[in-house]
Amino acid sequence: MANNSPETENSSKRWLLMAIIITLLIINVIQLYLQNQSKKDIAEKTVVISNKDAELKIYGYKVDSIQSELESRYREIAQLGGDTSAMGQLIRQLKKDKRSLSVNMAAVQAKYNQLKSQYDDIMANKDKEIGTLRDERDNLFKENNDLKRKQVSLNDSVSQLKNKGEELTKQVAQAQVLKAANVKVTFIRKDKEIDELTYKAKKVEKIKVTFEVLENKVAKIENKVFYVRLIEPDGAALYDLSTGGGSFQTNGQDVYYTAKQEMLYEQASKMVSFVYGKGSAYKPGKHLIEIYCEGGLIGRGGFTLK
Repeated sequence: MANNSPETENSSKRWLLMAIIITLLIINVIQLYLQNQSKKDIAEKTVVISNKDAELKIYGYKVDSIQSELESRYREIAQLGGDTSAMGQLIRQLKKDKRSLSVNMAAVQAKYNQLKSQYDDIMANKDKEIGTLRDERDNLFKENNDLKRKQVSLNDSVSQLKNKGEELTKQVAQAQVLKAANVKVTFIRKDKEIDELTYKAKKVEKIKVTFEVLENKVAKIENKVFYVRLIEPDGAALYDLSTGGGSFQTNGQDVYYTAKQEMLYEQASKMVSFVYGKGSAYKPGKHLIEIYCEGGLIGRGGFTLK
């Protein structure tokens, strides 16, 4: 083996050292490049991620807008009395779809477009349903108002008919009232009738009152009770329970009668007579006669004693 000189060995060592230094420099340069490239990639990816996040937020807002419109229609349909079960299911499904949106922008865009198209159709149909419900509500309001007006008109008609019926009832009742006419008084003394306008009070034993019940074709055919009141000059009515006197009601008040008589009335004119004996002397002066039937005054008369 040849012996190397010291100079040759030193030269070799220098070249080896330079090669190592150059290699280290190259490695450092490569590492620096790779670090810078990595930072750039990270920055670019950060921007991409930020952009994706921003776009995701935008699509999230758009989906939120769809949800808000659906919920608005849900509330309106509920207020209008429509069926909200299907709408409620759609809203729940939309919330689920929101949670399942992919971070892949293409998938997000496709999913959004699919959702947008689907829910646009749904909302268009719901808008039609809302319009129909509004029309039905308006028609119901109109029909209700028409019914109220008809009810008011009907109530007015019923009230008028009632008033007319009551008036007719009053007219019929008034038409059925009997009338007493041709009231005549004769005095009885010793079983003889004395027909004079005036007569001496001390000579009168009994008084006979005769009157005609006039014909009335609308009066009921039935037994009627006639009451006669003989009223003395001082205003007191003659009555004696022992001779058939008593009391009856007229206009809500009890009044005394002198005599009464019951007879069948058959809608034809009929004469009625009363004979009354006081049992004591009559008072001089003007006496009044009142004739009642069915609680009402139907005739008057009078006589004078001296």
